[in-house]
Amino acid sequence: MELAYKELKIKSKILERDIDLKIFGKYGFTMLGFPAMSDDFDEKVDLGFVESVQNYIVNGLFRVVFLPTVGNRIWKNADIDWNERSDLHRKYNGFLMDEVFPRLFRIAGSPSPIITFGCGDAGFFAANTYFRHPDILYGTIAIDGYYNLRYLCGFDAWDENCYFNSPMDFLPNLEEQYWLIHLRGKKQVHLIATDRENNVLSIQENKILSNILTQKGIPHNFEIVPPMDSDTVPNWHRIFQNIVSKYF
Repeated sequence: MELAYKELKIKSKILERDIDLKIFGKYGFTMLGFPAMSDDFDEKVDLGFVESVQNYIVNGLFRVVFLPTVGNRIWKNADIDWNERSDLHRKYNGFLMDEVFPRLFRIAGSPSPIITFGCGDAGFFAANTYFRHPDILYGTIAIDGYYNLRYLCGFDAWDENCYFNSPMDFLPNLEEQYWLIHLRGKKQVHLIATDRENNVLSIQENKILSNILTQKGIPHNFEIVPPMDSDTVPNWHRIFQNIVSKYF
């Protein structure tokens, strides 16, 4: 059976730009991926995630949708100052809530589950998006991610929006039962770090985040795994495939 593919353009009023979604598959729930190496979908890099789980897509378990980030991962955009980056991520969050999630539900025909995934910098976007919206989303697969916003942005200036886009900051203080009930009721939260010497920071951040989730009674799967490939991107493809095959 042939893998279905289409592109969907969202004319975002919030971001004031056109955003292209890459959609693989027709049926099932949605795996919402953030591009691994840059803002936009890169066929040489990101298509490997699709190919690694192609059988699941073709058989209708889920569709994979790639959603761009913007402005050099927002927080790494040295051309704008920190408060402009903060405002851009505020708009990006509104874009997700008001223009992306409703569109994905219409594509699925119902409010079916959405699970985010990403690797490296994209692991931050995947996890942060889920932890901010557990009442809408059903989980996340974050591989070699970072969850302290300061690592991504490289500055110490801070506002409330920065705080709420930094899981290492806002999750320890989360006490509202509405959010905790949703977080505690989901079972597809996967934090994965590759056991490599040059990946020490991500390993540390994943350990800290896992401890935070445990203290909050939030179910999750945390793994430090040996490299499954000598190159970073193929390694991410194989880890993603392994998580899908084990848990979905």
